[in-house]
Amino acid sequence: MRRAFVYLYCISFLILMPEIVLASNDTPSQDNLNLEVQELKVLIMEMRDGYEARMNEMQGMISKLSEQKFIEEADTEIEKELELLFNEKEEQTISSVPSIQTAPGGFTGGQMFQNLMMNVSAIGDSVANVTWPEKSIEEGRGDGTFAENEFADRISLREMELGLQGVLDPFARADFYLTSEDGGSISIEEGFVTWLYLPFGLQAKTGIFRTSFGRMNKTHRPEISQVDYPSPIKNFLGTEGQKEPGISISGLIPNPWDIYSEFTGEILTPSDEGVKGKDQIYLAHLKNFFSITNNSSLELGFSFQTRDISDTSDATLTKRNFRQTMEGIDLTYIWRPAGQRLYKSFTWQTEAFASQREVGSFNDDGFTEDVKDINSLGFYTFGEAQLTRRLFAGVRFDYSQFPTNDKDSEWAITPYMTFWQSEFTRLRLEYSHKERNSVTSPVEEGDNSLTLQATFSLGSHRPHPF
Repeated sequence: MRRAFVYLYCISFLILMPEIVLASNDTPSQDNLNLEVQELKVLIMEMRDGYEARMNEMQGMISKLSEQKFIEEADTEIEKELELLFNEKEEQTISSVPSIQTAPGGFTGGQMFQNLMMNVSAIGDSVANVTWPEKSIEEGRGDGTFAENEFADRISLREMELGLQGVLDPFARADFYLTSEDGGSISIEEGFVTWLYLPFGLQAKTGIFRTSFGRMNKTHRPEISQVDYPSPIKNFLGTEGQKEPGISISGLIPNPWDIYSEFTGEILTPSDEGVKGKDQIYLAHLKNFFSITNNSSLELGFSFQTRDISDTSDATLTKRNFRQTMEGIDLTYIWRPAGQRLYKSFTWQTEAFASQREVGSFNDDGFTEDVKDINSLGFYTFGEAQLTRRLFAGVRFDYSQFPTNDKDSEWAITPYMTFWQSEFTRLRLEYSHKERNSVTSPVEEGDNSLTLQATFSLGSHRPHPF
């Protein structure tokens, strides 16, 4: 401030000095003197303006430094308060745990670790259905190889699923799904443990689980893109897909093309009645994922499984050496444009199935005769377009023969529309028309069904593998 007063005093003296000079000097060169005084005034004004600009700049810098210091002090106070809160919360959490036992090997804190990481979820799947010609559940869809009419006239809570999922320790996790259909008894949909870190980058799964044959089979029925599984899955793998007890080992396959390629091998014990230890199912699946563009991707999968369907006849004590083998191929294309992924998308998915089953008859001596193969085929394909953020529309076509009968077949076309109210609630309206061709037993005209499906999810539910 003293410097500022000195500057102002000098400026005032210089401004008044020309007037003093004019009053004391009355010389003949008055015009020249006036000109010099004017030039001096201009110079002094420029100096004053520069000084004021410099002073304003310095004051701005001082204000910024003061503000920054205030912010740093405030941040320091906030950090101290947060640290105190975290310390108090940690003390409360530790004090709330009654006991922490030490596991063999020295691992501690496992009980608290599992309690914090376990997810509990519930999924409800209800349907309201009307069919024509009108049928009841007991009447079914025909005799012989055709499945029962699940979609007879009814309103039902078709399925309730309870999921318990979480980590067991840093190296394994568990997934259990309990289901009840139409309010009936509770059964195990899946229950398995996944060993995450094995040598050579492998993972293993043990328990009861949905097998890796194809793509849609691994997804639970309430979460697929239509109301029910396509006919090939129900006819070749089971009315609700294929799930068996066994062990599964999977791992990535290194390749020079930098393609995501995963191989899965499974050994399963079929849950059919009367199976024996030698009746194991051996299954292999190869999944390849390709990123076509920034907006689209393609998944290509190959499946193979074989099993011994031999049996021992109590009457002849003759071993029947028959096998059943199935192959499958699945293709999925997904398009999601960049910048509009929440509002636009398109999915096209196709799977094809082939089955070879050995059959024959026996003579009075117990020897096989008339041995032959039943070669059956089936496939489905559907396309689904996202119209808005919550509205989807699609259509599916499926055709299928039967593993035990390659003379009969059925096909269906199924348009549908799905509305996602949120990620937890979904409504779907679906129409289906099915036709049957049979040479072994008479069947009725084609079925028509109109189904309204309402599905809700409660809690944190881990998504199924893509």
